[in-house]
Amino acid sequence: MRLARATAALLAAALLLVGGCSVGPGDQDGPAAGGQNGVPGVVPEAAVTAPLALRTADPPASSVPASTALASATADESRPAGPADSADVAGETQGSTAPPQTSAPAGDDAVPSLAETRFELVPVAEIEAPIALAARPGTSQRYVATLTGQVWLLDPADGADAGAAPRLVADIGSRVSQGCENGLLGITFSPDGSQLYLSYTDTARNSRIAVMPMDGETPQTDRRRVLLALDQPACNHNGGDLTFGPDGNLWIGFGDGGGADDIFGQGQDRSTLLATMARIDPDPASGQGYGIPAGNPFAASGEAPEVWAYGARNPWRFSFDRRTGDLWIADVGQNRIEEIHVLPAAEGWLPGANLGWPLFEGNERFSGSGAPADLVFPVYTYTHDDGCSVTGGYVYRGSAIAALEGTYVFGDYCTGDLWGLVRGPDGTAERIDLGVSVPRNTLVSFGEDAGGELYVLSAAGTVYRLAAQ
Repeated sequence: MRLARATAALLAAALLLVGGCSVGPGDQDGPAAGGQNGVPGVVPEAAVTAPLALRTADPPASSVPASTALASATADESRPAGPADSADVAGETQGSTAPPQTSAPAGDDAVPSLAETRFELVPVAEIEAPIALAARPGTSQRYVATLTGQVWLLDPADGADAGAAPRLVADIGSRVSQGCENGLLGITFSPDGSQLYLSYTDTARNSRIAVMPMDGETPQTDRRRVLLALDQPACNHNGGDLTFGPDGNLWIGFGDGGGADDIFGQGQDRSTLLATMARIDPDPASGQGYGIPAGNPFAASGEAPEVWAYGARNPWRFSFDRRTGDLWIADVGQNRIEEIHVLPAAEGWLPGANLGWPLFEGNERFSGSGAPADLVFPVYTYTHDDGCSVTGGYVYRGSAIAALEGTYVFGDYCTGDLWGLVRGPDGTAERIDLGVSVPRNTLVSFGEDAGGELYVLSAAGTVYRLAAQ
C-alpha cells in the first residue's frame, strides 16, 4: 500500500508537466472566490520590439542594481511535481553553464571561489511526495509539507531528538484535490511562529489560503480557517508559494488560471488575483478576514487591492533575500523561456510591477504590441535547451558554505540540476553549475532553515541538505 501511494504521488507530481485537465465536482472550502476578506461577488474576469535575448553573460533587458540596504524596504513605510504544462516540455535537454566566477582573494582568510567548491546533497529525510519546507521562527524546527496534504516535523522537541524519524503532525488530505497541478502546494509560518499558513487546492480544484494555530509542535487542523479563496478556471498554473516578507505582510503567488497561452486573458488583468503576486495583512486589527496593507498599488484604483505585481505566468517559487530584503521570483515559462525576476527592496519592491506575461515570455515578444510603462524584465532567463521548468530557490545566507554567500540557488525541474546565479555590480547575471542534481522531473522546491542553510526537495521522496564537500 505504501509503495502504491508513493507511486501515485510521484505520478501526480509528473502531471504538473501536463496541461489542461477537467474540473470535477467537490467542495468549496471556505469563503466565496475573490474579494477582500473573502467577500462574495468579486469574481475574476475573464508595442515595442522585444529586447535582445538575455544570456548568462549579457546585461539584463531592464537592469536594476542589487539592493544594499533594507532601510527603505517597506512599501507602506509603517509542480507540484513540475509546475508547467505540456508545451513546457518541448526541447528539454541537459543544462549548460556560463564560465565560473573569478578566483578567491589571496591571503590566509581567502574564501574558495564557487568554481573551486564541490557540493553534495546530504539526505535528511525520506517522505512521500515532499513539496515545501518551512522553518518555524524562534526554533530550529523544520516542517515539510507533502503534495497529498500532510505536514511532517523533521526535528521533534526542537532538535532534542536529532536523527529521529520525521513525525506526522497534520493531515488535511481529505480537503485537498489531487492530480494535474493540484494538492497542498506551500506552507509558511507567521513571524512569531504561532500560526502555520497553507496554500492548497480544495476538492473543487480552487485555490485556498488557510491558517492553523499551533499548539506546541502541532498545527491544529480542527481550527483551520480559510483566509482567502480564489476560483481557478483550469487545474494548472495555481502558483502555490507563500511567505511573510520583511514588512510583516503575507505574500502569495498565483498563476494565470491555467491552460496555455493565457487563454483566459488574465495575465494583464489587474482586476483579478490570477497571474499576480498578492500582498495582504493576514491579521488585521478587526480580527476578521484579512486587510489590505498601506502601499498596495491598486488599492484605490478599483482594481484588485491585494495585487502587488501582475503579469506572472506561474510564479511557482519565490523568496526574500534575508539580508537585503530583495524579492526573487522564478516564473515558469511557456514554450521556450524560463525567467527570474528581482524586485529590489531598496526600490520598495517596485509596487505595481508588470512581469510581462503574456506580452513577453522572458524578454522575447510573445503576444500583443507595445511596452507598458510598468514593465519589469527578468534579470535572468534560460531557454528550453537547458531545461523546461524553473524551480526557484533562495539567496544563500548561511554560514557553512562561504563561497556560496550571496548566490541565488535555483534549478530546473526537468533536468534536476542545481545552479547558482551571481549578479555583478552592473546587474549582469552569471549562472554557475553547482555540479549536483536530483532525479529528472522531481526538483519541486527548495527550503531555508533558521540559520540560512538550504534544502532541496525531490518529488521522488527525499529531502536533502546542500553542503560543501
